[in-house]
Amino acid sequence: MTNLICSGCGKKLLSYDKNGFRRYKSPVRKCKKCGKLYADPRCHEIAIEGVPDDVFSVKSYFFLIIFGVLVAWRGLYMFKRIQLGVPDEMQWFMPTVFLIMGAVCVIGGIAEIIFIKTGGKARKYERLRIESEERLRNNSYAELLRELGYKF
Repeated sequence: MTNLICSGCGKKLLSYDKNGFRRYKSPVRKCKKCGKLYADPRCHEIAIEGVPDDVFSVKSYFFLIIFGVLVAWRGLYMFKRIQLGVPDEMQWFMPTVFLIMGAVCVIGGIAEIIFIKTGGKARKYERLRIESEERLRNNSYAELLRELGYKF
């Protein structure tokens, strides 16, 4: 985890994982304590950086579906086959959790593949790119990004 500290007042602004989720929106933020502007490293201008190829990878969601099937299968296997060391009236709990987790993975993976294949995900990222280009047309905004240390 990396911490971002305000250069104006020293307040901790946020903690983030450098390899974490990428947000595609304006990175310009304001410190709530002193009002100094800073660039949020979690936010990216899609018109400058583009979109990583793995965002449209069906393969990764296929693996999620396989994982979900295996977890759900394990949940089904656990029903009435294994003593889990809990009272009899609670034997259903862990298998049900596994079954639900597996089903969520399978359904989520299928939904994401459909979203990619139908072009919905591409349209979403195209809309974000257009919004980013509109922000960057404003020269004062682009200069502010440079001043805040945003990499072009």
